[in-house]
Amino acid sequence: MRLSLLLVGLVGAVLAQEPEFPLTADSKVQEGVAKGTMVKGGYLAGEESVFPGTQREYQLYLPAGFDKTKPTAFMVFQDGVIYQAPVVFDNLIAKGDIPPMVGVFIKPGVVPAANENALPRFNRSFEYDSVTPTYSKFLIEEFLPAVEAEHGVTFSTNPNEAAIAGNSSGGICAFMVAWHRPDRFRRVFTGVGTYVGIHGADQLPVWVRKFEPKPIRVFLQSGTGDNNLYCGDWWMANQMMERSLTWAGYEVKHAWGEGGHNQKHASQVFPEAMRWLWREWKTEFEVKANVKGDSKWKGYEVVGAGDWEVVGVTGNRFLWLSSSVSGEVVSVDADSGDLWSIPETGDAKVFGASRPSEDHGPEVSGIEFTKDGRMIAVGSELQDGLCEIRRDGSREPVDASWGMRSSTLVLSSDGWAYAAYGWMPGILGFPFRDPREGDPEPTRLDCGVALGELTLSCDQTQLFGVRFGDPSIWVASIQGNHSLGNVQEFCRVEASPDGDAFVGGMSVDSHGWLYVATSLGIQVLDQAGRVNFIIPTPKPAHDVCFGGKDLGELFIACGDTIYKRATKARGVVSGQMAPIKPAPPKL
Repeated sequence: MRLSLLLVGLVGAVLAQEPEFPLTADSKVQEGVAKGTMVKGGYLAGEESVFPGTQREYQLYLPAGFDKTKPTAFMVFQDGVIYQAPVVFDNLIAKGDIPPMVGVFIKPGVVPAANENALPRFNRSFEYDSVTPTYSKFLIEEFLPAVEAEHGVTFSTNPNEAAIAGNSSGGICAFMVAWHRPDRFRRVFTGVGTYVGIHGADQLPVWVRKFEPKPIRVFLQSGTGDNNLYCGDWWMANQMMERSLTWAGYEVKHAWGEGGHNQKHASQVFPEAMRWLWREWKTEFEVKANVKGDSKWKGYEVVGAGDWEVVGVTGNRFLWLSSSVSGEVVSVDADSGDLWSIPETGDAKVFGASRPSEDHGPEVSGIEFTKDGRMIAVGSELQDGLCEIRRDGSREPVDASWGMRSSTLVLSSDGWAYAAYGWMPGILGFPFRDPREGDPEPTRLDCGVALGELTLSCDQTQLFGVRFGDPSIWVASIQGNHSLGNVQEFCRVEASPDGDAFVGGMSVDSHGWLYVATSLGIQVLDQAGRVNFIIPTPKPAHDVCFGGKDLGELFIACGDTIYKRATKARGVVSGQMAPIKPAPPKL
């Protein structure tokens, strides 16, 4: 009995060690300070919603003297009213420390129980802990417009006038909204944020280091007594996030303590966090990426400052890109066969169309330039296997004897071509020459895997291929007799936890780095196959190539839109350039 009582006493003493976190005056009602108004509401998501059938309560804080006729700054809170936020708003708005703003306090969705003997579906973890853009889509495209319509308010579309906050799972949710949509939210506060492995958030410290820095300002809070569970250690995870954000050049501040997994410490520091998040809001209002210029993001060695520039909107669904050694970039639409030229200045223009014959469609999945500047097309629906596409849109078969309908083609400077079957294992290799010299004699090179997009290393001794239907890139050595050997998986590109891992075309630069178009952006791999950084794209990219003057611009195809961005790197066009030996990687 004495031992039991002693243990109980020790446990109680340990639990009692968590310090108190008394609220400051900023979190208490002050005499003479005008008070805002709280308005309650409810939202039922329809079948068209990303969270169909969910019901949720919410409250709005409308500051004193609120003018509904003007767009307003605002701040969204997950899990309803937390941190004494309405009182803090009253006090800080009155002092001019933050702008007058609307508070949006939204609870997670619940699908009601079917009957009294059934359990409701609680959507909180799926909505909040996921690192996908689903919740941000719900919030921005569905919920906030509904609130505007219901209450006659207009939320500012200036992302610098929008903040978001949350505790625990609500914290990771707040960060992910700003991460996915910095065009709408740029100020973030998270208390004891759940940056752990529930729905993939344990990847975030690495993502912060690999993705191009975003214009987000972040305040983090956690403590030594935070959760340590099956999915991770909250205290360590928050520190990893802070270190990654600092490394990548974000504006980040933290409040560490000895508290547990609750709102006590976060509520105490919330006024301080608000002042820091909204500091200088009257003068220097814009939140910028890498504002101090001290980011260590590796991509700055390649792309520098700047953003993607639209060079053409074709109206076609799926485009493939290719470039010549002179920097000319050509795009072909896989469905229509339309050919587009992409000049250094101005928009892309149609200059021809690869017209189909009567018995097969125009599907083209790649174009390569030969040494003499001809355009050679390959595609799964091209009956002749390969054809030359002229600038007037006419085409002439390059070879009609082997009839292999491939998905992609690469040319080497020594006159060899490699074509992939796409959905079937193996590569077709053959000497490429003018059809007037006689038909080429293709040789099937069994690499053991089905490969889609192909590209050559800058020294033209390695053949890279995207494994068909898989987010992996494979590599094969090109032997002296042009056969393939030493086939193995080279790397797996970064994929989002929702399984979206589309991998499209590839390109290489003169340093031997590999640029891969993916659903997450352009993933850039060093010579050892490591994803060093990711360049986000306006929309998911399915092809990439270098073009422009000195092959110093990066072009991407995203749906029907073509973008370009200046780079410090220089691209390689293997069929028109001699092999280049790059420096070895740092291992």
